[in-house]
Amino acid sequence: MRAVLMVTVWFIAVVSTWAQTEVPHLDQTPFDLDTTEVETIPLELQAAVEAMETGDYAAAAAELQGIVVQDSTNLPALRLLASSLTHLDAFVQSVQICRRIAEIDSSGAGALATMGFLHQNQGDYDLGEMYYLQAIGKDPNIIQAYQGLGWIYLQRRQLQLAFEMVTQTTERAPDYAPNYVLMGRVLTAQGFFENAKREYKRAFALDPKLRARYGILLQELSLRHRLAR
Repeated sequence: MRAVLMVTVWFIAVVSTWAQTEVPHLDQTPFDLDTTEVETIPLELQAAVEAMETGDYAAAAAELQGIVVQDSTNLPALRLLASSLTHLDAFVQSVQICRRIAEIDSSGAGALATMGFLHQNQGDYDLGEMYYLQAIGKDPNIIQAYQGLGWIYLQRRQLQLAFEMVTQTTERAPDYAPNYVLMGRVLTAQGFFENAKREYKRAFALDPKLRARYGILLQELSLRHRLAR
């Protein structure tokens, strides 16, 4: 049986949820779950991957911790463990695992971007910014770091810097829908309401699922500033 399991193969950062306040509610894992054929998953990791696929992250973490105890340099296991811990909101432990990953894979930007997300999620924007910048230093094309920085700069009201992060993302991934939500927030903060409305609509056209989470931003913008539909 060639079942396709969901396995975390690399780190990506967050899509921030912004509602009526300026405080971000970060409700998504920084990890993308990409489909990988079960045959490519090492046998020792299959039980953990299956547990993650069913949403049993506690069981996955327990399984992976046992593997890491036996081999503390097992990068696939460490990445899966960091993902499981993040799903369990065990952010301090996840940061520790990410630091270990960064030590082993010094050329990789993913763990640094994830540490940026985790610190951002805990409200430590200075450390979040530091790790995102380090990630970009290793991989100038890691769009999730630009996105994380954009939300941090928006929170700080550094609007020009926030817009620059949007631009950097657009140049690298023009169809990345969450970027246009961020652009909408930045344009709203700058007072360009019609432009913000256009960018929200672009985000929803690229990814209709975003409307359920962010549609309220467009509704409030239109009502508050009496924009035509």
